[in-house]
Amino acid sequence: MGRRRFNDSPISAKKDELARQEEELRRQMEELQRKIEAPRLAQEEQERQRQERIARATTRRSPFDSPDILQDSRHAEDLFSERPSRPRRAHRRQARRRLIISCLAILILVAAVILLALQMFNHL
Repeated sequence: MGRRRFNDSPISAKKDELARQEEELRRQMEELQRKIEAPRLAQEEQERQRQERIARATTRRSPFDSPDILQDSRHAEDLFSERPSRPRRAHRRQARRRLIISCLAILILVAAVILLALQMFNHL
């Protein structure tokens, strides 16, 4: 009959079981911690992306600029910043109205000239 080995004792079996449970609990705790931090990390990432979009949108760039073209030091950064101002909507509407009135006046004058010419040729 052999002697019982020390590793097979009930105390060491309980110790192994507790170590396994501890490792399982540690793994679950890390997983829950990741789940807790995931929304915060996602929100930080969204905020960072939003800040990048704002920074890109506010930088004035020429239509000729490209991300792969290096900035030429001979030109100032504000080379294309002075843009001609567009006329306001009211000014455009007023100009369109003047154009239509002018075209109508010309058409009326042409029609009057044609009518006068027809009457003159009919009386001859």
